[in-house]
Amino acid sequence: FNAADEELHQELNRIMQLTETDMTLFYRHLADIRIEDKDKTDDEILSPIMVAFYSPDALTQADKEDIAQWLRTYLGRVEEDGISDDKRQSKMNAINPKYVLRNYLSQLAIDKAEQGDPSLINELLDVMRHPYDEQPQYEQYAAKRPDWARNKPGCSMLSCSS
Repeated sequence: FNAADEELHQELNRIMQLTETDMTLFYRHLADIRIEDKDKTDDEILSPIMVAFYSPDALTQADKEDIAQWLRTYLGRVEEDGISDDKRQSKMNAINPKYVLRNYLSQLAIDKAEQGDPSLINELLDVMRHPYDEQPQYEQYAAKRPDWARNKPGCSMLSCSS
């Protein structure tokens, strides 16, 4: 870890604050970006990670340029390491889960169980047993929080009693 890496990390923290970002999706999709993508246009290089932003339309052109520049710097650093895109993707996906037990999912499962149907609890348990694996049948559980859950009690945060 050197000074340039620290600067790259600090810049990542700055760009993450430009708009609300789902960290799980950001890191998972960052693994999809390839070294040769650094020569693409800003919109093309940003394409894989746009899903991580809750309000991508709120990003200004300058914001997009900043994020694209960070991605190019990051990919340059990755290239220096000499690790293939596939190996980097595999390593990143092994430590960045695709599935996390989001509050709104927990609340939906609680609500359903309180009505006598524990099926969602069991299904979520199955998904969370392998959070790093691709599980196409459960893709809906890899999505960011829906708008309806943003401020709903139990969905935006859970209390200690939940």
